[in-house]
Amino acid sequence: MTPTILASLAAIAFAIGGAAQTEDAKAKAIQADYDALTGTWQLVKSVVDGVSVPAAEVKKTVLITDHDEFRFPKDAGVGTAPLGRFTIDPSKTPKQVDSTSFSGPEKGQVSLGIYEVIDANNKRACWAKPGKPRPTSFDSMPGSGWTVQDWRLITKDVGKK
Repeated sequence: MTPTILASLAAIAFAIGGAAQTEDAKAKAIQADYDALTGTWQLVKSVVDGVSVPAAEVKKTVLITDHDEFRFPKDAGVGTAPLGRFTIDPSKTPKQVDSTSFSGPEKGQVSLGIYEVIDANNKRACWAKPGKPRPTSFDSMPGSGWTVQDWRLITKDVGKK
């Protein structure tokens, strides 16, 4: 083989290897965020379309996430649906999340959102209503249709209840 062909083959091999490393890094980032998001979470603050959710509703809202699945206990007053699945993309800025409801009035619909793992015990998200464009910031102004939620970890235990 000529040096030019060898150089071309080396460049292709390098590009393929780089793409595989990039995909591997993305898969590791996704797994790390799913691990960080897994647990039983207490809602500490929520604003829906620019209006703060009453403290009594916030206090009784608990979210249980187990990697890509979520559920709200039946007494939760502030949640997208009692049960569903979500996918994340931590490579975007802000990080993106898509949530599909398995039950309730929005069954089968997808809500687009953004999320942030603030630290090991705190996370936040901002959601658009199903069928609406993804939020671009963690704000909920009147007329935006966005819901911002701040969550605090209760426990990493996600035992089925």
